[in-house]
Amino acid sequence: MSSLEGISGDMVWPSDAERAKYTIGWIAPMAIELTPALALLDRITTLHVANDSNIYKAGRIGDHHVVMVTLDRIGLSAIPSVAAGMYASFRNLKHMLLVGLGGGIPDYALGEQMVLGDVVVSRKVEHLDCGRRTPNGFEFSHQTYEPSRALLKAVNTLWSTHLSQGTQIPRILQGIRQKLHRTIRENREDLGPDADQLFDSDYHHEDNAKSCKNCCDPKRSRSRQERGPKAHREKDSPLIHYGTIGSANSLMVGSEEREKFYNEFGTICFEMEAAVLMEYRCLVVRGISDYSDSHKNKEWQPYAAATAAAYAHELIMTLPAPVNGVNYDRYQTRSMDNEESSTSQARDPADTTGLHRINLKTGHVHWTVYRSRNSLFTGRDDILRNLEATVRDMVKGSPSPDQCTIVISGMGGQGKSEICLQLAYRVRQSFWGVFWVDVSTTSSAKNDFVDIAKKLGIETKSMEEARQGLANAKESWLLVLDNADDPDVDYQSYFPAGLLGVTMLTTRNRDCHRYASTPELAVELEGLPESDARGLLLQATNMPREQWGTFQDDAQEVATLLQSHPLALIQAGAYISRAHCTIAEYPRVFERQRKRLLAFRPTQAQSRYRDVYTTFEASANVLHVSPEEAAKDALQLLSILGICAPSRLPLQRLFEEGWNGAQELISNNINDDNNSLGLTQWHVSCLPPLLQAGARAWDPFRLVEAVQLLESFSLVSADTHNDFLSVSMHPLTNAWSLDRLATAAQHNAWLATGCLVAVSNHNYMLWEKLGRQLEPHLVALTSLDMKHIMFASEPPTKVSSIIERCGWLLRDMRDDAKLKDLMDNLMLYLNLDSLTVDVGWLPVYKLLAQSRKDNAKAQKAASLLEQVLQIQEQTLAKDHPELLYSQYSLASAYRAYGQVEKAVSLLEQVVRIQEQNLAKANPSLLASQRALATAYHWNGQVEKAVSLLERVVQIQGQTLAKDHPDLLVSQHNLANAYKGNGQVEKAVFLLERVVQIQGQILAKEHPDQLWSEHVLATIFWDLGRREDALRLMKHVVEIRREVFDKHHPDLINSEGWLKDFEDEMIETEAAGNCGGYEPSDSSASDEGGV
Repeated sequence: MSSLEGISGDMVWPSDAERAKYTIGWIAPMAIELTPALALLDRITTLHVANDSNIYKAGRIGDHHVVMVTLDRIGLSAIPSVAAGMYASFRNLKHMLLVGLGGGIPDYALGEQMVLGDVVVSRKVEHLDCGRRTPNGFEFSHQTYEPSRALLKAVNTLWSTHLSQGTQIPRILQGIRQKLHRTIRENREDLGPDADQLFDSDYHHEDNAKSCKNCCDPKRSRSRQERGPKAHREKDSPLIHYGTIGSANSLMVGSEEREKFYNEFGTICFEMEAAVLMEYRCLVVRGISDYSDSHKNKEWQPYAAATAAAYAHELIMTLPAPVNGVNYDRYQTRSMDNEESSTSQARDPADTTGLHRINLKTGHVHWTVYRSRNSLFTGRDDILRNLEATVRDMVKGSPSPDQCTIVISGMGGQGKSEICLQLAYRVRQSFWGVFWVDVSTTSSAKNDFVDIAKKLGIETKSMEEARQGLANAKESWLLVLDNADDPDVDYQSYFPAGLLGVTMLTTRNRDCHRYASTPELAVELEGLPESDARGLLLQATNMPREQWGTFQDDAQEVATLLQSHPLALIQAGAYISRAHCTIAEYPRVFERQRKRLLAFRPTQAQSRYRDVYTTFEASANVLHVSPEEAAKDALQLLSILGICAPSRLPLQRLFEEGWNGAQELISNNINDDNNSLGLTQWHVSCLPPLLQAGARAWDPFRLVEAVQLLESFSLVSADTHNDFLSVSMHPLTNAWSLDRLATAAQHNAWLATGCLVAVSNHNYMLWEKLGRQLEPHLVALTSLDMKHIMFASEPPTKVSSIIERCGWLLRDMRDDAKLKDLMDNLMLYLNLDSLTVDVGWLPVYKLLAQSRKDNAKAQKAASLLEQVLQIQEQTLAKDHPELLYSQYSLASAYRAYGQVEKAVSLLEQVVRIQEQNLAKANPSLLASQRALATAYHWNGQVEKAVSLLERVVQIQGQTLAKDHPDLLVSQHNLANAYKGNGQVEKAVFLLERVVQIQGQILAKEHPDQLWSEHVLATIFWDLGRREDALRLMKHVVEIRREVFDKHHPDLINSEGWLKDFEDEMIETEAAGNCGGYEPSDSSASDEGGV
């Protein structure tokens, strides 16, 4: 007799086309686990496939076709052939689920309680059988697997639904029982708390032939009530746990082993099949039937199997509906987390999350659009048709005398960027390249143009050269300049020349219409037409289209309330879709949030974006009222992102290095002293709680959960480009997320963000490799109001330590102007004399001196450093690194304003002490020797300079990469010394190589890059390469005019050389040495730190 009543079990041999409709695979290891799963299908069909020994059960769950299979035995060895057969027979499987029973760890984390009947969902799987035998026993190796990103996203979406409106599991369990045969129906009932006993971890089962009731002492166990309120469960209301599942080929039967694996790997559940399935990126769902100890309890297995199946059903209902009957290609399922390395893979048409990007091989060559189209995009059809026709005509027709330039303007959130995105996808086949540049800040524009240069095979870090490379392309291209909103910027400078390209610019500033080729190509967006506005709202609610007619009037009321603003409508729809209210109720919710804005955020309430802000607040309020940890994490992350810039932030890398830096501070056990500067454990205590600084190992779980919860409310966009999680925000969302906070909350958010940045600075390579992405966020962090946001009740030294660390990061990025402003503001706030050093603030004065020197005030820098040195000499030993560094810095300042003999004397002393204490390859010693050699050069001791620099370059060449900044600076100085020593050909050979490599890793305005180009231009002149010299010096002067004021000595120096070049070029007489100018100091060229 079948265990299921009233359900057909037809047996068929499906064709290839019929099998193609199945997109979800479900493996239930045992029959007891398969039975409740089958009860979830609307119709059961038994499927047989030729050359496949598996017997499949198939049917539908919601919009999804699901195929199920069970095993002939339990354990890892039974899985591979079954899974391989399933994938071979059903080639369009998108998702794989492993659903069944598992053993749980009864208490974990901060007192969390797991009880029998609960469900565990895998965040990752740890293979527990991997390792080797040693004389000391079995040593485990670390092999971890994760489910696919698509499944993890669905898990988090469902989790957020549970937080806001509860779970459907009780209802699903009731449905399972109704379909089961009456003889086994009672077995699937919740056995209740009286049947759940947790035995002491040191008390083992007495007799394997008997049940616990017949042989184990109940006094050695605890009931749910004795375990506390976290172990309480209502009937049919299991708790869902998310974490690491351990998989092995044998049962976990010992509480000691259970605790060992939890302490080592964080494993909260144990089972026997998942490890060999992770090739398919499957999600593991386990109902807890025992506590992974010797007290096995088969009584709970039927109910636990049903709770796991019920959760899996609810998860499937969360997944996106298949597109045209097929959701994804199977290959993409197994590789979707890998960044594309080939253009031959097809882009998933249903992927609108922005988390996964797979390039298309569609005839064009280049595509740097890292955003997916919004599936909710509605309306604007006339605009898109006209623009598409214009663009296609331009590509097909003869070259125009002017470049085609399109400008799209309008309020934020009207869909300007989305129109460009939609158009880019429509016409991409017609273009050799489609490129996207965020011009909201200079740094983001530079980063994106340099990425374009890489695509074009141009080795440069210069935005100008990247732009010129695009202009020189002989093929058609489309360029989008997004977020051109600053009225003080002339965006014409971003437009590449050339008649084969189309440039589109999005802006909130209507004055930018002047950039359009014709008046017809200047498009101004306003609110959507009524019908489109209603459609967008209803689509965003996820309401079936056949029901739209019933809600037209309610939708119109909401659309009118929101002035048909697209972003506001999407936010309202997202709120309604999560069942926080109906469409008819939304106006009341909106008015309530608007009143809150008026009361607590009057600036936002009076903004032209008040309607959008109100919809944001409605979503944020859901997080506020939720008691769940993930909601609190999401709110804190939202405030941190408000402190940062809206552009793409490599969040996962920043948090990971913040955690690593925190471990160093904790291990160093630096005592907190409110009167001294420096990072301490106080700064660790201010880090965001979701970073979990006190955890045994870095775990991105809470961070990912917070990001995906914010993403589910459409408050952030996330991606995994470059293999780590990054987030970005719409500029409106970014502004709102900071402005919505009270002053005290803004300060707390700044403090958490500042500590995160400062502590992460322990890893210099993070900031060197990702500096271009991190720079706009560092600038945003250090640009906020110092009096009202940065400082509050904390000791000023603690906050100043954060600012000082951020200041050195700005200095490394050579944002000299920003650092100057930051230091001026800091000195003013602390009421410190900028000319007389205060002994309690030495690190601040060191940074101030560096800033003064970088801004052509070397004499003032030297005066400060002399005072610093005098104070340190009273307390520090002669070979103390801090004292040596101060001497090194002072020598650099001396040389910068012409006191070369003083510099030589001081540096000889530093080098002499370091040579006695440091290895020959020590970076500090090499930096000091390089500085001394440069001082020798300036003092006329050129041969000594060459000899010492050759030794430095030789040692660094053996230990550093060819593009390491320290090696490049030493090679630059050696080339300059060669020039001074008359070895011009050696100089030009070395310096050309330095300039080439610097161009690949430095921005065009970086002082090191400009200084190398300046010196190379003078060498070209000496070699008679007049045109090359003139061209290069003009370039240096042009860039220095952009970044320096007209009185800066570096600019004056280069302008003097350029004038001499030009004068001699027009003279009829042969010119000798242009003379009159000696290269001035490069503030970065002799520094690498002592």
